[in-house]
Amino acid sequence: MSFRAEVLRVLIASPSDVNQERNEIEEVIFMWNSRFAEELETILLPGRWEEDVVPTYRGSDPQQIINEQLVNKCDILIGVFWTKLGTPTMTHSSGTLEEVSIFIEKGKEVMLYFVDKAVQRNADFSQLAKVDEFKKEYGYKGIYSAYDRQKIIDHLYKKVMQYKKKRADEQENVPTGNSGHDIVEPLKDLLESGKLTSNEILLLAYTLDTGNRQFGYRWMANQTLPSIQAWEKRNYLGGSDLSDAYNEVVLNLAERGLLEVKETTSYSNVRLYVMPLVIYDQLRTLSDVHKGKLRKVVDEALFPFGLD
Repeated sequence: MSFRAEVLRVLIASPSDVNQERNEIEEVIFMWNSRFAEELETILLPGRWEEDVVPTYRGSDPQQIINEQLVNKCDILIGVFWTKLGTPTMTHSSGTLEEVSIFIEKGKEVMLYFVDKAVQRNADFSQLAKVDEFKKEYGYKGIYSAYDRQKIIDHLYKKVMQYKKKRADEQENVPTGNSGHDIVEPLKDLLESGKLTSNEILLLAYTLDTGNRQFGYRWMANQTLPSIQAWEKRNYLGGSDLSDAYNEVVLNLAERGLLEVKETTSYSNVRLYVMPLVIYDQLRTLSDVHKGKLRKVVDEALFPFGLD
């Protein structure tokens, strides 16, 4: 029998020396689905860069490509370390550490494990020392565990239960818009109503693609605009005027209740909006039909970027 379920993406993050454990974690996730998916109405979808990232050339910072295509779209991170931290990126000691940092900054669930088995004789002990240093530093702020594939199933069960409780609490406090409505109009209904402008839909498409839920406003817009402009360029949206109309679009979405105030100045002027998690989850879980409406607007804005 079929059943309705929410899909949560699980990022498997690790350096190259734990490929066996990466495979085991993926197997564990499928085992978890067999045991708990129907009961909890939740399916866990494993994500691995080598399987889920489309080959792309940008000339610099390949980790950023991985972040955009995979990391930002995931809900839970399972990280595992043994003798290496991994390959350095432009901003972090390794790609895995950058992925962990992104999850921590966005308040997403992180589960870290360290393999406790004999180290190979040809191991790079300078790398091993860095792993121990990171393990110690992380231990001051979070909880990690010795790698045990059986325990991961129980840990995932608890994480999903915590996630569902958090979602239920947020549903009770859905932010209201400035129009006086008691409840924000569901996102799918807004898309069907035709009320949203093309630029508003483009900003929703940007949020869905990048996972960015925070939007600087007025003088803080410069913290968000470069990311939007880069997204427009990557998607060849030369026919888009989203960047030019950015502040107006953000204000429109705020008045519709899709964004709420995150920070204000000392004079109570808004400088940062955020898309509440409950709205972001509506965006992520839109049906293929409704996501197609977003894609259609993006396609309509297609134009060779920078062409006169």
